[in-house]
Amino acid sequence: MKPVAASGGSIVGRTGARLLNLAIVALGLCVIGALAFAWSNADGRLRFELQSAATAPKSAQRAAAPQEIERLRGELEALKNDVKELTETQDQAAHTIAAMKAAEEDLRRHVPPPYWYSNPATLDLAIAKQPQSAGVAPPPRRR
Repeated sequence: MKPVAASGGSIVGRTGARLLNLAIVALGLCVIGALAFAWSNADGRLRFELQSAATAPKSAQRAAAPQEIERLRGELEALKNDVKELTETQDQAAHTIAAMKAAEEDLRRHVPPPYWYSNPATLDLAIAKQPQSAGVAPPPRRR
């Protein structure tokens, strides 16, 4: 068993460290809040520089906007043409597949099923060449 004083001291130490961490976090939040408040209420040079920096690119963007719009329209037309060609190709492929399936079904209907394995004469040419006589009995089956 541990002595009471030793275990109590570690609890106090942990609590003190937690309070110190909490105080540091609270101080950091206060500093950030104060800076944000000062930033939002700034009337001087800082605010003027930000506004001029924000408006300068907008005027440059307005000058380039018609050229950009024309370029985007050209790309849009090219994409529409590509989509149209792909759609036509897809339709052609679908028609080809449908025609091939119909042809396959027709072949299956008109071709007799393969029963070659039921006729021993077709399996061995030697048997097929032998003349069949009416008086010959088939060999006995083995059990």
